[in-house]
Amino acid sequence: MITPMKKLTVICLESSKKETLNTLSAMEVLHVLPLKTPGGDELNRAKRELSHIQKALDSIPEKAPKHKNKVFENIAGEGREVITEIHSLLKRRKEAYSVISSVSYELNRFQPFNEFSPVQIALLDSHGIFVRLYEAEKGKKIEAESGAVVKYFGKNANGHCYAVFSRGEAPAKVSNAHEMTLPPESLRELRVQLKNANEEIAYCESRLQDFMAAKGEVKKEWIQAADDLILSEASSGMIEGASVSMIQGFCPEPRLEEIRAAAQKFGWGLKVEDPSDGDMVPTLLKYRKISKPMQFLYDLIGIAPGYKEVDVSVSFLLFFTLFFAMIVGDAVYGVLFLALTLLARKKWPKADSSGFLFMGIMSVATIIWGIMSANYLGFSPAVLDITTYTVVPEGIRKALLWLRDSDNTKLFCFSIGVTHLTVAHIWNLILKIKEKSLTALAQIGWLCTTWVMFFMAGFMVLGRALPSFTLQLFLVGVALLLLFRVPFRELKENWISIPMLVLDLVTNFVDVISYIRLFAVGMSGLAIAQAFNSILAPLFGSIPGTLAAVLILFMVHALNVALCLMGVAVHAVRLNTLEFSNHIELQWSGQAFSPLAKHKGR
Repeated sequence: MITPMKKLTVICLESSKKETLNTLSAMEVLHVLPLKTPGGDELNRAKRELSHIQKALDSIPEKAPKHKNKVFENIAGEGREVITEIHSLLKRRKEAYSVISSVSYELNRFQPFNEFSPVQIALLDSHGIFVRLYEAEKGKKIEAESGAVVKYFGKNANGHCYAVFSRGEAPAKVSNAHEMTLPPESLRELRVQLKNANEEIAYCESRLQDFMAAKGEVKKEWIQAADDLILSEASSGMIEGASVSMIQGFCPEPRLEEIRAAAQKFGWGLKVEDPSDGDMVPTLLKYRKISKPMQFLYDLIGIAPGYKEVDVSVSFLLFFTLFFAMIVGDAVYGVLFLALTLLARKKWPKADSSGFLFMGIMSVATIIWGIMSANYLGFSPAVLDITTYTVVPEGIRKALLWLRDSDNTKLFCFSIGVTHLTVAHIWNLILKIKEKSLTALAQIGWLCTTWVMFFMAGFMVLGRALPSFTLQLFLVGVALLLLFRVPFRELKENWISIPMLVLDLVTNFVDVISYIRLFAVGMSGLAIAQAFNSILAPLFGSIPGTLAAVLILFMVHALNVALCLMGVAVHAVRLNTLEFSNHIELQWSGQAFSPLAKHKGR
C-alpha cells in the first residue's frame, strides 16, 4: 500500500534554523524538497570534510594479512588525531610510490651499463675526456666520428645501449642514436633510494594495519561529518529572508499530527497542502504481512512504484515465487537455499527479516516444484517420485504427469502469461471504472486481444486448434481499442495511437510468447545436470573415479546454481517489471521516501 503524502512548508526564525533542522532530522518525518539549488561555502566545506574522513576510513584495512602476527597497537588519541596521522601516512606512501616510479624508470633505462657515476663522467669532461651514453633503435647501426670508441652494453626497453668514448674539445658526434640524459645520481644511489622507498611503503602499510584498533573512532567522525553534510545540504536548500527561514518537503499523512505538535511546541509556521500534479512526490510503501518479503526484492533491484501508480507487491510476490521455482526447478537446490537461509538467520538474528522471509518462500517453492517434477540434482529416482505413491490422489497424479510432458509445460507457461497479463488489465479496468473513464472499455479490448494471442501462441508453437470464436473475439477487442483507447478529447493530439495499434498488438503477442522462457531456462539447468550425470556415470565404478566424479559434479552444480540465479535475476524480474508492468501501465518511476535523518549508531 502506498502511503498518502502531504506537502509541508515549515517556517522558523533564522536564528533557530539549526535547531529546527536538528529537530526535524530526529523526527525522521520530512522528505526535503529544496526550495533552491543547494550550494555555498558551508556545503562545500562539509563535502570536503566527509571526503577527507572517508579516504582515511577506506585506508584502514578490514583485516590484517595472514603473515602479520604482531598484536595491533592500541592507538591512543581522538578520532581527529588518528585521521591526521592516517593522511600523513598516505602522503608519505604516495611520495614513496612516486620515488619508486621515477627511480625504476631510470634503473630500467640504464641497467645495461651496470654501474657508473654521473659525477665522475662530469669530472672526466673537465679533463677533455668525454663519455656519452646512447640508445639506438633495433636494426640501426650507430656511427661515431673518427677517433671515438663505441662500446655495446646490451638492450633496454627502448633499444640497444652504447657508450661512446672520445677526447678533444667536445664530445664526438654520433648518428643513428639518441643521447641518454644522465640521472642526477649513480645507479648505486638509485638502488638505495628504491630500497628506502619500499621500506617506507612497508612501514606505512604496517602502521595503517595498526589503526584497525581505532577504526571505530574514525567511524564516529565519519558519522558526524555525514550528519553535518545532510544538515548543510538541507540548510542550503532553504529560502531565507526577513529574519525567517523556510523549508519544504513531504510528510506521510499518518504522521502529520507529530509535526503539527512539534510546530506548536517550537513556534514554527506550518502550511499543509495536497501535492500538486507537477510535484515529485516520494513513495513510501507500507508492507502488509503477506507482501513484507517484497521490501527485500525492491531494495535489491532498486525499484519503487510512482506515488500515483499502483502497489503490485502481492501480485509481484506470487508470480515471482512461481517463476523462481520453475527456473531453478531442483528440489535439492531448494533445500540448499533453505539451509543457507536458516544459517544466515541464526548468525544475524537482529537483521531485517524481509530478506530471510523472501529467501525462505523462494526455497520452499523450489522444493515443492522440484518434488512435483521429480528433479533431484538431475536425477529422478522412483522412490522420490510422488506420482508412484498410492496415497497421492489420482487427479493430482494425472496433473503432475501431464505437466511433465514438454508440450504441456509450454502450454502451462503460456497459461501463466495470459493469467499474469489478465490480472494487469482487470486491475486497470477497476481503476478506470473508479475514475469514471471510458478508457475502461479499452481494457476489455486488451483482455480480448490478449486471450486471442494466447490462442495464437498455442496454435503456432504447439499446433493446437484455434477456438471457433477467435476471430470474433479479436475483432471485438480491436474495435474497443480503436474507439476507447484514447479519450475523444485527446484524439486530435494522440491520433498516432491508432496506427500504432498494429505494433502494440504484435507486442502483445510477443509478451505472451515470452513466458516460454520459464520452460527454456528451467529445462537448460535440468539438461546440464542430466548431461553431466550421464557423462560421469562410468566413473562411479572405483573409489578414485567416484571421488573425481563427485568433485566434478560439485563444480557443475555450483555453476548450475549460479546460472539459475542469474536466470531468475534476468527473466523472473523482467516478466514482472516489463511485460506485466507495461500491461498495467506501471513505470516504476517512484522515488523512495527518504526523510531528513541522521545516521544511526553514533
